[in-house]
Amino acid sequence: MKKDHNINNEVNIVKKLVIFSELIVLFLVISSSIAMAYVGFSEENKSSDNHKNIVKQIKFYPKFGLAPENPKLAEYIKNNRYSQEIIVPSPIDFSYLKNISNKGLNILASTPLPTSYDLRTLNKVTPVKNQGHSATCWIYATYGSLESNLMPGQNYNFSEQNMKNLLSDNYTNGFDRRSNGGGNYLMTSAYLTSWIGPIKNISDPWNPKQYNSPTDLPIQTHVQNIIYLALRSNSTDNQEIKEAIMNYGGVGTSIYMDYNNTTICNKNTYSYYYNGTLDSYHDVTIVGWNDSYSRNNFSTIPPGDGAFIIKNSWGPQWGDNGYFYISYYDSNLGKQGENAVFTAEPLNDYTNIYQHDPLGWTGSLGKGDSINKFWGANVFTAASNETLKAVSFYTPVYNSNYTISIYNNTGSKPISASGPIVTQTGTIPTTGYHTIPLNFRANIQTGQNFSVVLELTTPEYTYPISISKPIRGYSSNANAIAGESFASADGITWYDLTSVIPNATICIKAFTDPINIS
Repeated sequence: MKKDHNINNEVNIVKKLVIFSELIVLFLVISSSIAMAYVGFSEENKSSDNHKNIVKQIKFYPKFGLAPENPKLAEYIKNNRYSQEIIVPSPIDFSYLKNISNKGLNILASTPLPTSYDLRTLNKVTPVKNQGHSATCWIYATYGSLESNLMPGQNYNFSEQNMKNLLSDNYTNGFDRRSNGGGNYLMTSAYLTSWIGPIKNISDPWNPKQYNSPTDLPIQTHVQNIIYLALRSNSTDNQEIKEAIMNYGGVGTSIYMDYNNTTICNKNTYSYYYNGTLDSYHDVTIVGWNDSYSRNNFSTIPPGDGAFIIKNSWGPQWGDNGYFYISYYDSNLGKQGENAVFTAEPLNDYTNIYQHDPLGWTGSLGKGDSINKFWGANVFTAASNETLKAVSFYTPVYNSNYTISIYNNTGSKPISASGPIVTQTGTIPTTGYHTIPLNFRANIQTGQNFSVVLELTTPEYTYPISISKPIRGYSSNANAIAGESFASADGITWYDLTSVIPNATICIKAFTDPINIS
């Protein structure tokens, strides 16, 4: 009996070992599946993991490279997502512009700039507004620039309410942010360049407790060009900002703001000077400057004289009727985030817009080596008989050289054997979003496929083509279908972008009029 008992015990042990082994195998299979799913493009991935996975995917296409994602965005998504007190870092780290040798905005380079300049005296600023307790300073600064650009000829009061809501995660084409939460100038650029806005404030007035807005309100103007200025490299690197103010109007920028710190802010002179290492978290509009503004006006004395004039969004009762002075020597002014200039055109410039990228610029594509030329293309289907009048795209650096080619009757690729019906070349001196009117118009017919092919050469930068792609915690709503966007390293061999980067599109738009309109 004892022997039989031992045998039974041994059999039971073996059975248990077999079961245990099977459980281990099952665990390993499940773990492997989870790992494989994690390596994929699951919505549960963090931003940095998504970027790494896309980079791994691109390795199967040896001629493709994806620009490094802004590390501050990954940090924000990890630690501060949905914070009400912070500017959302852009996925594009514009600090690379500091190293570009040839800046292109020097329109007035041959003319000495005045020692002081103030848009308020030129009737080029609208009244100061109040963002209240929301984290929407970036929207107020955007409209501070755009409204300034349109003055004095046109005096608009645009709806910050509509922009803050339609750019939120309450909407299909919104970003991963709450209605009253933070954002950046690339987000406002996406809203404006997609012709979602701007809307009149009276049509959708400010209400921070209201999180939904109409999507069918009439827009008031077309934003067809936006300039992103280089970040300041030092305290005397002010030429480009000053030229932009004189030529276009207010400039949106970012600062570190601690108004209650009396060593930083002098409430008697409405002056501000921060000399630290903390990140910027408040957006404002620069509306002028004074080279002779005494350094003795600041609580902590900076190394030299000079200050920019700043329009804030805390109401006219704050500061100097809503304005204040910030030292040229401030450690953050214009040195982080983006410096943006928003411009507009009349509504009758174009009637229709074709686009695949409502979330705008969230990544950059190129070869990633020493080659600074790349190709991108979008295919559209004509909704009616129309005339193609212009195309738009982003340029990541100054003095970018482009060749635009328009093709009709494209098949599964963006080019056709018959060749382009329109080809146009040029150089764009500034970084940003640009609309290029075509010298020769192309007619398209209802239901016809047509493509806009862009060859872009970007001096000193190897990721020429701007793309819109999903980033978990930032732009999860970005999506695409096969056959819309294509990329090429040589202009000959083309790849559907969704096969390289899932749900990614090229940032190219097309603008048309009905064929009977001149």
